[in-house]
Amino acid sequence: MQLGGADIANLTAEEVKPFVLETLRVSGAAYREVDADLLLAEVTVEIPPIFFDPPRLEKQTLNLVFTPEAGATYPGAELVIPGSYRLNWFIDGLKERGNYTLQRFKYDLSPEETTAALGNLCPELIKRGPLPAPTKKARPYLLVNYTLSYQTDELREELVSLGLDMVSGEITPDFLHFLVDQDALPGAAETEVETGYQLDEAFNLLHTALEQLVQNRDPAWINDARARYEEELSCLYQYYQEDQRDFADFQSRALDLYDKFRPRVLVRVVNVGLLYLPVLVFKLPEAGDNKNTLLRYLPFLDKVERLGSNASSAS
Repeated sequence: MQLGGADIANLTAEEVKPFVLETLRVSGAAYREVDADLLLAEVTVEIPPIFFDPPRLEKQTLNLVFTPEAGATYPGAELVIPGSYRLNWFIDGLKERGNYTLQRFKYDLSPEETTAALGNLCPELIKRGPLPAPTKKARPYLLVNYTLSYQTDELREELVSLGLDMVSGEITPDFLHFLVDQDALPGAAETEVETGYQLDEAFNLLHTALEQLVQNRDPAWINDARARYEEELSCLYQYYQEDQRDFADFQSRALDLYDKFRPRVLVRVVNVGLLYLPVLVFKLPEAGDNKNTLLRYLPFLDKVERLGSNASSAS
């Protein structure tokens, strides 16, 4: 497994700090480099379930140093070196969430092919005459594959793939199918990158979309579990009623039964990709004045956007 070119299974002492910094950036975690030695990071950790309380997420602040000398200067900080608990924690977190990939996509169509493709989307453009030469930019998309686990006494799992436009915030299900026939290269874009949402904001939007997806799911899985729970609870109650058995023991077993059938949805990130897709920006002069209309063409999505208008065209 690699991140930023480093083999995380065999990190050297010199690679540890850059790896941790890049991992924090990928995760959207807040951090601050106090000086060359001390790093403060706010991370989210999972607190294991306790009795009938489900697992929960909690934010913690870590004080990290990366050399024994710095550890002596900051005695309350954790020393993060190869083989340390905290470094393995970062590595395990990446493995649990899955691989992270950073890729850029090439656009090799000729001006004639571009004009033809735009003509199919916006025929009125071609009627106005030859298009000016576009400016090539890149737009970041966050592609995340999730596993949703619907848990009661039964387990049903669903793989969900979402792609988020980090400029507009628009979310596209099954985003990967747009890129099946496209050529990708490792690394960030080499052209100007359009800006918009930060990673933490993007993940919040995706999480909101997942919550909506779960709420819109057919509730049959909950209703079926409730029916099975009520049937078993009724049998349990009759068993304890007949011989006037210990009520405290009944309560304990009833709580176990509730936890067994209690519906819950667990979300796990399988893998994440930060993808830079090409955007061609055309400046189109408006008839009768000196103003230009900016038109953005996203060729991989067959989509056209006009500046100053909510309208867009897609095939």
